[in-house]
Amino acid sequence: MLNRHFAILVLSAAVAASTLPAHALTATQKVEKEISVQLEDGTTQTRLVSAAEVTPGEKVVYTVAFTNDSSEAATDIVLAMPVPSDVRYLDGTANRPGAVVRFSTDGGSSFVGRDALVLPAVGGGTRAANVDDITHIQWRISGPIPVGASDKVSFKARLR
Repeated sequence: MLNRHFAILVLSAAVAASTLPAHALTATQKVEKEISVQLEDGTTQTRLVSAAEVTPGEKVVYTVAFTNDSSEAATDIVLAMPVPSDVRYLDGTANRPGAVVRFSTDGGSSFVGRDALVLPAVGGGTRAANVDDITHIQWRISGPIPVGASDKVSFKARLR
């Protein structure tokens, strides 16, 4: 069974440093599964549906949608989501135009680019981290996100 609980960190350096309200960004999170549907014309279309029931091997999409509810454009936004232990992150699916995406293997204590993600190797040295090692994903959005604008970040995973 899929664990639908995950945390989100929403930080904005510009908001924190100014006199804007503390809750200038609102965010909602959802978990959906990706299915393929064959249309009458014979083509296949990918759709997102409720993840109420997910079986091993199915693709799951974790999404955080956010809105700038402040009276000024938001900048320097950092969003981070843990990768639940019952799924395997699908490499290359955590992207958003204009965002710097970084990854963690230490429970979200530190983040680096995917190519720089390394761990100690058995016998010494280091090895490239694989998708099973990723514990968190972070998006850094420099902005600006205009007043009232909404956007989202997401990643895909496969249920183990």
